[in-house]
Amino acid sequence: MPIKAIAFDLGNTLVHYYEREDFSSVLVEAIENIYAVLPELPAVPLEDALRAASSENVEQADARVRPLEDRFRRIFSLEQPLLPNIAEKASRAFLEPIFARAEKYEDSAPTIRLLRERGYKLAIASNTPWGSPRGFWHEELERHGLAEAVDYSVFCMDVGWRKPAPAIFNRICARLDVKPEECMFVGDEPRWDYDGAQAVGMRAVLLDRIDKHTQHEGLRLRNLAGIAALASKD
Repeated sequence: MPIKAIAFDLGNTLVHYYEREDFSSVLVEAIENIYAVLPELPAVPLEDALRAASSENVEQADARVRPLEDRFRRIFSLEQPLLPNIAEKASRAFLEPIFARAEKYEDSAPTIRLLRERGYKLAIASNTPWGSPRGFWHEELERHGLAEAVDYSVFCMDVGWRKPAPAIFNRICARLDVKPEECMFVGDEPRWDYDGAQAVGMRAVLLDRIDKHTQHEGLRLRNLAGIAALASKD
């Protein structure tokens, strides 16, 4: 069945942020930044918060989202939910060190532009670090010129489930009005992106920019240059 739509993961697929093994150090910066921006918020010493953050650095086994604000309550020993304006400031402070690392890959914009010219429907689908809110990530897409470059974007917080759960993949197909077998999904994580997409019937492609998944037995590319050719073959 011909490919009519192509969806991309965001982090380390279209934009580089950090490698998974480096997140622990990023997390320390993120928590420290909250203390710098909102010194009135934390009810615990920084050292205690960092220990609590380390214990929070896990995801649900069933891939259900654990929202960022809920983690803040546990890390900072808060008895009540954060007021909306404080939650917004804390979330932005948490994400600042992540966004500061962002570098859009040189092949991202040209590939998306080519696929658009060839008539494919396009989407971006991404988990967000620690269930951080969609609004900040939509701003991030806009900052990199990606928000208007695709037809639709979806994040784990929109559906309540992280990849590889089917919800994000199914949402893409519903919004783009295509069957799973008519959609190609491109991402850098073998389990979250490749296996998750393949499980719902999508054509999955593993983007392995740093050549660390050499044992992967499915479709694997080192850059985005071959995506248009792959899609046109189906």
